[in-house]
Amino acid sequence: MTDGVIQSASSPPEQHLLSGWRSVIFAPVGSGQRRRRGSDGVRLAAAVLVLVCCLLIIRYDSRIDRAITQVIHPPPWSITWLVTVVYEAGSIGVAVVLVGLALLARRWEVARDIGLSAAGTAAVCGILIALLGSRGGRPGGIVIHGYYMSFPVLQIALFMAVATAGLPYLARGVQRLIEIFIALVALASAVGGHGLPLNVLGSLVIGWGVTAVVRLVFGSPLGLPSAEDVRLLLEEFGIRSRDVHPATRQVWGVARFEATELCRGDRPGRLGIAVYGRDAADARLLTKAGRFLLYRDSGPSLTITRLQQVEHEAYITMRAGLADAAVPEIVEAGTAGPSRDALLVYRTPPGTALSDTDAAEISDATLDDLYRELLTLRRARIAHGAINGDAVLVDPVAGTVVLADFRNASERASPDQLDRDLAGAIAATAVVIGAERAADAAARGLEPHLMEGALRQLQKPALDPLLVRSLRGRRSLLPEVRERAAAAAAIELPTLAEPRRVSWPTLIMIIGSLIGGWALIGVLIDVAGSFDTVIGADWLWVIIAFVLAQLAYVASAVESLGSVAGPLPLGRTVAVEVAKAFSGLAGGAPAIFATRVRYYQKQGYDTPVALSSGAIMTTASWISTAVLFVVSLPFAWGSLDLEATPQAGGDSKLVWIILALVVLIGLVVGLALAVPRLRRLAAEKMRPKLRDIWGNLKVVASSPGKLVQLLGGAFGRDLLVAMALSVSLRAFGDHLRLPILIVVITLAALIGGIAPSPGGMGVVEAGMILGLTAAGVAEADATAAVFIQRLFTSYLPPIWGWITLVWMRRREYL
Repeated sequence: MTDGVIQSASSPPEQHLLSGWRSVIFAPVGSGQRRRRGSDGVRLAAAVLVLVCCLLIIRYDSRIDRAITQVIHPPPWSITWLVTVVYEAGSIGVAVVLVGLALLARRWEVARDIGLSAAGTAAVCGILIALLGSRGGRPGGIVIHGYYMSFPVLQIALFMAVATAGLPYLARGVQRLIEIFIALVALASAVGGHGLPLNVLGSLVIGWGVTAVVRLVFGSPLGLPSAEDVRLLLEEFGIRSRDVHPATRQVWGVARFEATELCRGDRPGRLGIAVYGRDAADARLLTKAGRFLLYRDSGPSLTITRLQQVEHEAYITMRAGLADAAVPEIVEAGTAGPSRDALLVYRTPPGTALSDTDAAEISDATLDDLYRELLTLRRARIAHGAINGDAVLVDPVAGTVVLADFRNASERASPDQLDRDLAGAIAATAVVIGAERAADAAARGLEPHLMEGALRQLQKPALDPLLVRSLRGRRSLLPEVRERAAAAAAIELPTLAEPRRVSWPTLIMIIGSLIGGWALIGVLIDVAGSFDTVIGADWLWVIIAFVLAQLAYVASAVESLGSVAGPLPLGRTVAVEVAKAFSGLAGGAPAIFATRVRYYQKQGYDTPVALSSGAIMTTASWISTAVLFVVSLPFAWGSLDLEATPQAGGDSKLVWIILALVVLIGLVVGLALAVPRLRRLAAEKMRPKLRDIWGNLKVVASSPGKLVQLLGGAFGRDLLVAMALSVSLRAFGDHLRLPILIVVITLAALIGGIAPSPGGMGVVEAGMILGLTAAGVAEADATAAVFIQRLFTSYLPPIWGWITLVWMRRREYL
């Protein structure tokens, strides 16, 4: 990476960075480095997911295609020729041009990726065509005039494979041109009748996904200049240099180089160069979007262009210098070369990166100077945003520190951003010198309130990715340095801040809601298909179903009265049960728990009573459900025929999949509890809570009246819900015995309970329809009856639950 790899200034013209058509069409070859990107794995997963969705919709519902084609097809006669030209010239012409340019420029790796992507796409298309037939997997009775029905559209898939395979090798302007052609060809294909809209979409993702596989195998080009290219770019700025070589550690979107500056008096100077190449804007945008979605702090302001990025970095660096912080001297910032790469050039002072410095060479004075520099930035309200072992330059001889790499810096920073800089300094020093010295240095350099803020942010999600990479394999380092630093500063160990906008439970809830929503859409589609059945209902039975469903909330309130030893007002408790319908929809189980705790506190009970009350009610519900199920099962088993389920069983398949997951999770939990260590851990966590619950339960059990309320309310609620389904069936002229309905509802609730969607949305409905049809009810009647019952028990109650919640808060009952 030194003189041996640098070409002479008299390189042949055709190899010069600034000459030839190749530099206009293709991105810089650079050092030829390639890298497997995690984003290609994400693209492959997304392509598979979209393809599966397309196949399912094509198989079960062609209304989307019909709705779109009625709008876009046929095109006006005057532009029919244009649609044909765009489709043929775009799909075939672009592919031919790309292959020809790759061969003419002797870019064999481009030709290889294009060839493999096209071959893989052709193979996948051939397999799908053989499996799906000439109708593309659609049922026999579906005909959309003016369109080819086959799936996939081979020409579109091959065009997409060739285009996306060549994109990483092309200059940015050519990339954008190819992306425009992809959109135009897809539109022309659907408008001209060459493929139905979903067929075109599926064909595009096939080519896209196969290209992602090729990139995962061979890696993607970095699209960054080589060391010689950087030297020539520096010459455009009038900066002569030698010994240009890449830095040891790199981050996505920016290439960092080091060089020796010539013609600076008697002493050559050290240069640092940050090159923002073709992928810089994409990297910045994706990083910003990812942080915005996952974290409360999305980082510095978004810069759209590469030039804006280097100008921002240069500006913040100079602002920090004006605030008396030790920072590199900015030499130049701008764009150069045919690809208009953006460069930031700065002079670095003597010293080495903290991560490359031996711990013995780092004195306490050096560590103290690090915190002085960070506090200087803090007074100027400048957050560095990327403190790591490479951004801190250490001069062991002088005992001083220089802060570099302001790529993620922010001005007018918030206190949390400033605290994250201090946390980054503690973590970066701990990696090099150990937790004990790092903690002592932080305690010397920071006041207690600043130390508290830093320790709140001292966790991996709040640190720079490069620093997180250096923490791999050291899981105990951050907890250890937090404890030592708190002890050295004589403060209590603060609670960690929550940097994530979306926690794992929330993410699981979102995914579950999507699963439940998909199932619910299927149920509602079935209801739409049974609309005539719903209209023909006996509305007296529908009114009775509504009344029974609302009485279930009264039964829950009675159960709640029996779950505590003291008295509760029945009316307000019924109102709380109704309000929980909205709380559960808005925030899930935590919101229901918070509502219950707040209500009990307003009634003079403490938090342990609220906790034990919830556990006692849950136990009573389990007892009620189990007893009713066991008693009903012998009466219902002979009436259930699982072979009589609907043939268009998309929802039923989902039910069986979730039921299999229930069994699998049960087995995993059972095996986990069979491990003594895990069993002891679970016992240690649960024993204090069980002790409080047992104490309250003994008081409740000593009162026969409370037991009657507790168990009577639980049994009454379950029976009322089953009776609501019974009268819903009566509304459509059907009848099933109550034991059968109890078994159906219990199994559907079990399946819905494992689904992480709120209230088992969609999944419970599908399970109930499956059970009723297995009991001999017509599918249309079963769908309509389940819709009526769930309408009154789950869909509408959150509306008056919200009204009740607002009323109780105004009356200060909550």
